[in-house]
Amino acid sequence: MGILTELGKAFLPSHDAFIFMWLLAGFGVVAFSIALERWLNLNRRTDYNAHGLFEKIKQLIDLKKIDEAFGICAAGGKRALPRVLAAGIAMSKEEPNLIASTMAEESTHMAAAIEKRLNLLVMFGNVFTLFGLLGTVYGLIMSFNAVSKPEIAAIEKSSMLAAGISTAMNSTLVGLSLSVLTVMLYAFIRARVDAALQEIDRYAVAILNLLVPPDLNQRKLIALTRGGGEEGEIADADVTPMLNLMVILIPVLLTSSEFVKVGTIELKLPEAAQTGGGVGGSNAAEGAKLELGVVITSKGFNVFNYFKAEDKNQPVGEKQPDIPLVNGAYNFDALGLKLADIKKKALLEIIKSSYPDVPAQASLYQLYKTYISKDFSGTKVFSDHESIKIVAEDKIKYETVVSVMDAARGAKTPDGNVTMFPNVAIAGGIIQ
Repeated sequence: MGILTELGKAFLPSHDAFIFMWLLAGFGVVAFSIALERWLNLNRRTDYNAHGLFEKIKQLIDLKKIDEAFGICAAGGKRALPRVLAAGIAMSKEEPNLIASTMAEESTHMAAAIEKRLNLLVMFGNVFTLFGLLGTVYGLIMSFNAVSKPEIAAIEKSSMLAAGISTAMNSTLVGLSLSVLTVMLYAFIRARVDAALQEIDRYAVAILNLLVPPDLNQRKLIALTRGGGEEGEIADADVTPMLNLMVILIPVLLTSSEFVKVGTIELKLPEAAQTGGGVGGSNAAEGAKLELGVVITSKGFNVFNYFKAEDKNQPVGEKQPDIPLVNGAYNFDALGLKLADIKKKALLEIIKSSYPDVPAQASLYQLYKTYISKDFSGTKVFSDHESIKIVAEDKIKYETVVSVMDAARGAKTPDGNVTMFPNVAIAGGIIQ
């Protein structure tokens, strides 16, 4: 049900390629209407017992009851085989030499009536593929334009780009699905049409041989022809658009995946003067800096920020970790909760500087939504509230540093996701 819900959203105006989705839906209705109409027409044209009709007409011709045989065929109305036989039987009473050409002409007319508009299904099969690709390319262009804005952090661009690519691919999914169904319908109806035409040829030639027995000296069969040449060739499904789709789409997706990898983590390396290790706090309320930092040691995590009083005389490496190891493993969940609490306090101070009535018991998600919905560009409190410095001992594994970045980047709350500290700075080594 998840994919169906996603496809349903693709038809909303908020979707980048919703116009192409509606075009695909409209063409899909037309294509399947044509398929249904052709199927019903084929059934009407072949609604008879061919073998039983042949045996009845053969018996009447042998008994020289030509008028009765013609009446039975004429009663068939627009049915294909009775009309072809009726044309030959009627001509046998006037010009026996023209029976073959008359039956061939009527057979050509019936074949055109049965095959009418059938080739449109082939065209729609190709159109679905091309429109699906066009919608995908358009959606990708809109996604790249969205993530190219300078005010969006690279850490958010990756998720936006991935979501945009996933959304854009909906048109390709719908286009290919409709194309596959259309080609299958065409193949099925085409097979029934070919079988019906072969049946007409078989019994028409048999009746023709009864009306005009072939010359035994010539010893060759009389066959009906419905015309030939390039115009009489049967159209077939063209897979070239699908191959073009693969050739174009695969490089696009590979390139997009590389963009996602590049934009996953944004590192802002600190200046040389700032690579001194531990992070302290300021006591000033106006223009205060959060100065958030996480020190990764072999014992656990030390978290430094404005709200924590530190003994600056004690070396960082000798301090007991704020979040110690648990069974020899780093406790990233506890680190995430700690950073979320710091983010909540920072946002509360920022909002209080402009809106003093903000409730202190507000949740992190509520404070975050308030912050992003209002303008705090003039606020000087905790201007670095989206930044974090990470310091690690030399023997700390790279995976541990990345996991700390993930914990600092955002938090999942019961109300929704919150972006915490997307600007990551890798500071220098720990000073002992």
